Amino acid sequence: MTKIERIRAALCNEATDRLPYGFWTHLPEIDLNPERLAEATAAFATRLDLDFVKSMPNGFYCVEDWGCEIDFSEIAAGGVGKVTRVAVNAPGDWVTLARLAPHQGALGRELRHLAQLTQRLGNGTPVLATVFSPLTIANKLSNGKHRAHLASHPDAVMAGLEIITQATCAFARETIQSGCAGIFFATQDATSQLFDATTYKRVTEAFDHRVLNAAREAGGWFNVLHMHGDDILFDALKDYPVDALNWHIGETPPAIADYRTNGGTRAIVGGLQRTHITQGNLDAVVRDIDAAVAQTQKRGILLAPACVIRHPVDERLILQIINKIKYL
Repeated sequence: MTKIERIRAALCNEATDRLPYGFWTHLPEIDLNPERLAEATAAFATRLDLDFVKSMPNGFYCVEDWGCEIDFSEIAAGGVGKVTRVAVNAPGDWVTLARLAPHQGALGRELRHLAQLTQRLGNGTPVLATVFSPLTIANKLSNGKHRAHLASHPDAVMAGLEIITQATCAFARETIQSGCAGIFFATQDATSQLFDATTYKRVTEAFDHRVLNAAREAGGWFNVLHMHGDDILFDALKDYPVDALNWHIGETPPAIADYRTNGGTRAIVGGLQRTHITQGNLDAVVRDIDAAVAQTQKRGILLAPACVIRHPVDERLILQIINKIKYL
């Protein structure tokens, strides 16, 4: 099977010659340079012979054009970026957000990266563009003030989410035009620690669906929903219009078996706990693989980490994991 044939079969819960897999990590200090980022990502994918590639831009490209300033200094040591200057402080700031054009600024930089990445990899290796949900972008724009603003000035926040959604839809369409097979749609607010399911669906479901539909209508055939964090609102998101689901399996419910037993049929991208990979615990990763295989009977599973592997990554360990996968 080719990589595309293998992935398409897995997305349809059909038998594959072997389980498809993908891995991704941060690429600090070069992820603001589209040429170097595309080159490094393509080289990483080639060395590991990945079946699919998730793009790894910096996690704040989606808010830079609205004026956020970010400190990336801790990423190289395994930390995360931090917004040091937000675009939204007061509720009235939501309605004055600029109308962004996808080919300008940081969004344009990311589209150049994706175009070069897909060109370097050719047509045989599907690429997923990382696209953040409108509510996740609102969180980053305000350093979490969006929840308080929703309580005090809901109309202003909803107006801001409309502006964000329009920009995100346009960007999602362009990622497919750049050669991507689909988007990796990251939701980072869909946890019971931040929202109850009813509020989450009321506030953001329609916006999320617009972005996902924009990617599909542009030709995306491999769209993945990433549900980030603990205590995720799984039931509120599991029926989103996507081709596969990704969540922190083994760290937050549900287990794969529970999802399948309850009638869930979407393909799953995941099964590997990133902390096991980051810690270099090969035995634990093998147990993750065995559990994923046992719970899916090798159907509808694309083995991958639940989230980004912290930098720096041990490629020798990844190759050991891949050898285990290839000989299942």
